[in-house]
Amino acid sequence: MRSLAQPPNAELCASKISAARARFRGGLAALTSVFAFGGALLFLTSACSKTEDGPGSQIAGMPSATGGTGSGGSPVGSGGLYSNGGGTVFDPGTPVDECPKRTCKELGWECGYTVDKCNNVLDCANEGLTCSSSQVCIGGTDGTPTKCVSGGGQACELCSAIPDCSKAGGVTHLTGRVLTPGRDDGNTANQVGVPNAIVYILQTNKEADLPVITAGIPAGGTSCDRCEDQSFGPVLNGTVTDSTGHFKLDEFIPVGKEFLLVVKAGRFRRATKFTLPEAAACQTTDLPTALPDNPTRLPRSMSDGTAVNIPRIAVTTGEIDAIECVLSKMGLANNEFANPAAPVSSGAARINLYRGGSKTSPSGASINAMTPHDSTLFGSASQLESYDILVSDCEGSQYDQSFNERDANGANVRHFLNRGGRMFASHLSFTWLDGNGTQAFAKATATETGLGPAGSWTNQSNQATTGIGVISQGRPNTSPRIQNFSDWMVNEKITTAPGYTFNINEPRSMSTGLGPSTEEFVYLQNGTQRTQQFSFNTPYGSPKEEVCGRVAYSGFHVSAGSNTGGSGGAGGAGGAGGSTGGTGGRAGAGGAGPGPGPGPIGASPFDDAIFPNHCGGDLTNQEKVLLYMLFDLGACIGVIPPPKCEPATCKSLGAKCGKAPDGCGNLLDCGPCVIP
Repeated sequence: MRSLAQPPNAELCASKISAARARFRGGLAALTSVFAFGGALLFLTSACSKTEDGPGSQIAGMPSATGGTGSGGSPVGSGGLYSNGGGTVFDPGTPVDECPKRTCKELGWECGYTVDKCNNVLDCANEGLTCSSSQVCIGGTDGTPTKCVSGGGQACELCSAIPDCSKAGGVTHLTGRVLTPGRDDGNTANQVGVPNAIVYILQTNKEADLPVITAGIPAGGTSCDRCEDQSFGPVLNGTVTDSTGHFKLDEFIPVGKEFLLVVKAGRFRRATKFTLPEAAACQTTDLPTALPDNPTRLPRSMSDGTAVNIPRIAVTTGEIDAIECVLSKMGLANNEFANPAAPVSSGAARINLYRGGSKTSPSGASINAMTPHDSTLFGSASQLESYDILVSDCEGSQYDQSFNERDANGANVRHFLNRGGRMFASHLSFTWLDGNGTQAFAKATATETGLGPAGSWTNQSNQATTGIGVISQGRPNTSPRIQNFSDWMVNEKITTAPGYTFNINEPRSMSTGLGPSTEEFVYLQNGTQRTQQFSFNTPYGSPKEEVCGRVAYSGFHVSAGSNTGGSGGAGGAGGAGGSTGGTGGRAGAGGAGPGPGPGPIGASPFDDAIFPNHCGGDLTNQEKVLLYMLFDLGACIGVIPPPKCEPATCKSLGAKCGKAPDGCGNLLDCGPCVIP
């Protein structure tokens, strides 16, 4: 144990000293070399002499030194304190009865430590008297005994299980990978690495210590979810996954005691109770990455794990696109898709479908005949505010070409986004962005900030069936997160460096230009060369401290991919060799039920699809691109920092003396206590 400073009033020894044994202070520097060795021995063996008067302690019958002059001219006494270079040391002549041995139990102390003038340390911890992780040691400085009371700092129930690796040559490590769950544990094709997910360990193993994640936007308020404002609960240790979903936690990791391992990706969250064996101390443990043993996968449903949350998502379906199938393929259970409840917050399912097209003749996938038209969503500000994310499929020929719906309900969408909502718009859903407000950002009227300045548009769609997409690199609007996206695309074998090109089916983008604060991800190398994927924060053009929501736009039909395992129909009518085994949807390559890949692209392949019949097969490359954009869309706004433990201080705990846990695996030294 390191030396602890002694306060002036912390002595255990008696203060009454015989006049015949008066002590003097002084240095030892002037002692001659003849007495140096003897003086050292006397110091080591004669502290606290048993004899109060008369000769000092002896070594082999020799009397102790009784005088001399220090280097500063002060007499050197035969005992007591002396000063040597500014530190307090102890004269070998101090009688032992001036330093009686005491115990914390005798003193009525419950905690803390002190040092007597003979440099003896009295530490209550050696008697098993310490405060719990939720208590602090008070008293001991004003003549009162020390005691443990409920403290003002955070409890760290798991800190005692963090191993001391100071002599091991390394610290404890924990590695793993965050994945989408797929439809089942064996569905590896849909188990995709989740980038920028937060992985952390709580200071306790109590689910109640994790903050509640509320859905939607509070009435009259905002839900900005900026990275620096996120709440995680009492964090012990944390990190962020790389572009492939891999992570590594270092050092402050409990062993031999159960802890909560938490994964959070945007508003997706799942926790697992986990225990590392004591043998894992100061070693690297690689968690299983394959399912079912992977403890850091995302949830399939709200009942799939501990402290689960799935963002509440509204999907407006359309004839051409089926983004709801991407959510299904990544592993969200069918029972999480439903018609909206009234009110929305009372519904158990987290993804609600609304049909697009005209109000009199809706089109797009539905749950059943009761699935409402999307005017019930866009026409109600409170309905929109019930959701975290809005996904708008391409409606095909029934899209809002005259902008009538935008003119009627565009303000609701604009306010939703400026107050923290997130929106994914596919192809012809650009009408919610084009010309939807022109007002520049002003803090006093932030919710009225226009979406129009984010880009310029055309109503002439590119009818090419294929194109070559390129990940934006070094262009004027290239996203600052582009390297993470590029690495993820390479890892998923969608593209290769350094060209970062990939095939796009139906590159239909309506974008003709980007505003100064819009971030580009993908553009078309040939043909129209239009931007195919971009995003921007809202309110548009606001400073980073005022940013609140986000929009992502995709110019290609994500469910029109052609690689094996795409959005094959559920045995719907049509498709060469298909049989009529389902309602709506594209037929598979042959046979009834979900086909291995998409069949021919019709004018309205999802016009009357019934969920989930049109969502067969595995994620296509284009659907994987959307999946990345959805995770980016739902992430916190700003740079994602790894959550770190915030250590307490002696002051914040109210501790006056003794040792106290800082809540992060370390002990605070709040100074020695004083015995009355």
